Amino acid sequence: MTVTINEQWQTDHDDDVVIVVSDEEYQAAAQSALDELGLTYAQLEEQARSGYFTSAQAHALWVSIGGTVDL
Repeated sequence: MTVTINEQWQTDHDDDVVIVVSDEEYQAAAQSALDELGLTYAQLEEQARSGYFTSAQAHALWVSIGGTVDL
């Protein structure tokens, strides 16, 4: 998957970089991450609700995208 960087800028911290992507690219990246884990968004959401994640990657993905997509 290729993501086009629409904007990029430095923050007040020298090592932080903010990258802005389109909504479509964000949705596609979230779906790709779910596909790699073999999960649907509903399954990931249920894991978050129960507090039991099937992997550290699933938990990290929820922290990244939880509540921000409609997949």
